[in-house]
Amino acid sequence: MEKIKQLKEEFTSFMGQVPFTYDPAELYAPITYTLFQKGKRLRPMLCLLACDMFGGDIEEAKYPALALETFHNSTLIHDDIMDQAPLRRGMETVYKKWNTNAAILSGDAMVALSFDFVMRTPKALETVRLLSQVYHEVCDGQQYDINFETRSDVTIPEYLEMIRLKTAVLLATSLRMGALIAGASEADQRLLYDFGIAIGMAFQLQDDLLDCYGDEAVFGKKTGGDILENKKTYMLLKALEMASPAQRSALEQWFSLSVVDQPQLKVQAVKQLYDQLHVKEVVGQVISDYFTQADAFLDAVGVPEERKTSLKTYVLMLSGRDK
Repeated sequence: MEKIKQLKEEFTSFMGQVPFTYDPAELYAPITYTLFQKGKRLRPMLCLLACDMFGGDIEEAKYPALALETFHNSTLIHDDIMDQAPLRRGMETVYKKWNTNAAILSGDAMVALSFDFVMRTPKALETVRLLSQVYHEVCDGQQYDINFETRSDVTIPEYLEMIRLKTAVLLATSLRMGALIAGASEADQRLLYDFGIAIGMAFQLQDDLLDCYGDEAVFGKKTGGDILENKKTYMLLKALEMASPAQRSALEQWFSLSVVDQPQLKVQAVKQLYDQLHVKEVVGQVISDYFTQADAFLDAVGVPEERKTSLKTYVLMLSGRDK
């Protein structure tokens, strides 16, 4: 626990010393606004913890960790434009606070900065390759997510592949990048990458559950957003798979409505159908299975168990989260 606290404090201090205020100010103001909001710093922490696990030099991993955080936030700025989201972390999104053009351009500039940062390490070529690969994959995942909005035949394997690309690969790459910088073997890098994929899938499915069943006071926003937006989540797809003809018809009817007079009535009706089908328990088991897979991958990594403690503790803290 002490190591986790130490690395987070070190990274926060390091990030605060990196200059982001350049000209033109209109381009960089949205970047500092976004990067210095409160957040878990999940991706940089995974990178630093992986580097530490293999006994690497944390100083060599700090700029790559910042690159991962900068890149991740660039995707959020662009996602908010596509989703027309007014708030992010309880604050106005960039396109709402400034405008769409500013959001597009500042998001693009953040991608450029992330490549600049990731090159500031002795293993620059390898880290750039990892960032470039994950950049392509995240874009693929976002496009699949957009495609699903207008499709009525999305399958569970397609959904799982979409969240792997959109969410899990960046967590996995963060871990692999830290291991690479520390000089880990190719086999151990791959095991840590697979560990990251498994926890990324579990975290995203947890988010699906929280959106439906989370405590609003803890979650920080109204639950049922995915239902109101007719999103094809794992929960919906699994419910449709298990439903009787009558239940399936009811679900399809509710999810055909883009606008409803009483939104909470729709949320309550869909949740009632989910409860009848025990969807919460089914998805909970899938999440548990992903964490079991993750444990197996981490157990196989070739370092002493005591060196894995900080990463295990960190993931355990996240896996029990309420938000």
